[in-house]
Amino acid sequence: MNDLTRYRAVKEQMKTGDLLQWRSNSTVGTLICWWTGYEVSHSSLILRLSEYEGEERHRFTTEAISKGTVLSLLSRRLEHFDGNLWWYPLKEDWDKKRTFIGEMALGLIGIKYDYKNLLKQIFGKISADIEQLWCSEYVYVCYGYSGIAPYPGELSKLGIHKEGVQLI
Repeated sequence: MNDLTRYRAVKEQMKTGDLLQWRSNSTVGTLICWWTGYEVSHSSLILRLSEYEGEERHRFTTEAISKGTVLSLLSRRLEHFDGNLWWYPLKEDWDKKRTFIGEMALGLIGIKYDYKNLLKQIFGKISADIEQLWCSEYVYVCYGYSGIAPYPGELSKLGIHKEGVQLI
């Protein structure tokens, strides 16, 4: 089980729309990093559901994974994750957009994973499409962007986040 000390130290500062950047030690994660040239292989969002956080003050993550777009307890996801994770808070000028981001993220729960376009990226970048989503495409669309979908490692370079903090 992972040491969640760093996560617990900052989780009260995490807000809806903040970016999580994952680097998996799996074969697929390693291949994604190699192919894209970035040190992260997956992206997800923080989602605060204050009414359901309980006394534990849970944080949630929403992401596009092989099952489609899902909502999970972040601490449960972190406990056994084999790799590294960075948290990128949104800059203050994006605070007014957090409600929109959360509504988009929840509204897209259950969308199928976009295997077809993920594979097409081998030959070049493709436009974001909300009919089916992969991880960074999901985050990009939730931020309100459209057009060419970024690789996971490109999201933290959009200029909308503060410096990243490594959690595990």
